[in-house]
Amino acid sequence: MPTLIELRLKANWPVRPDTRQVHGLACALFEGEAAAHSGQEKPFAVWPLRPVPDGPADEWTWRAAWLPDGPVPAGAVTTDRLRVGHVSCVVTESTQRRVTHAALATGPARGSITITFGSPTYFSQNGTDSVIPDPRLIAGSWRRRWNSSLPDADPLAVGDELWRQTHRWLRLPAFDLRTERRDTGHGRDRAGFTGTATLRLTRGAPATAGKVLGTLARFAGYCGTGAQTTHGFGATSVSPGYGSGDG
Repeated sequence: MPTLIELRLKANWPVRPDTRQVHGLACALFEGEAAAHSGQEKPFAVWPLRPVPDGPADEWTWRAAWLPDGPVPAGAVTTDRLRVGHVSCVVTESTQRRVTHAALATGPARGSITITFGSPTYFSQNGTDSVIPDPRLIAGSWRRRWNSSLPDADPLAVGDELWRQTHRWLRLPAFDLRTERRDTGHGRDRAGFTGTATLRLTRGAPATAGKVLGTLARFAGYCGTGAQTTHGFGATSVSPGYGSGDG
């Protein structure tokens, strides 16, 4: 079941928390140190590594999420030591928050939500990158991760017809966004947007659209938004939401 994992790490050497190292940390946590780095969509999302606020220079916090309808790999919840690049880090604190897909899907309908993008967010379509905060791309990325986290032919999946009945009513009535750049892990930077935005269903939207928006918004705090969410891009919290600290 979807699970948020928040770790506090103490490093034995200065840490350089670049994108490649954060992705490697996630793969080690969920796939094991010897995991093959293949191109398939991975069943997790991660946030950038952050220094502990007002804490010692060698202490860091990190959030990751396991998405599928199945148990979290044992190593992700029992590990007491991780490596960030060549630096060994002791896990001094670990918390998990679990929720079923059914609980996410049966929560209240939402006609409006406020999204906070905590790290650069962008979309990749047919080999082209987009940094436009299109509401269909935002919610569409949640829908893609939601469906891929479910078993095949699961009744909770948001099918094409239900999605059409939802995205045509979505609007972006307000936002406070800025462009930031983040290293991709491949020797170059990529632009994305950070800040806050409001998604709203227009008047006349069917009740099913509110249910879909509510479901996807609650899942967004786990899966992130847009491309490279397994590398720390698109870190997302939603209010009202689930898994975002907003209840």
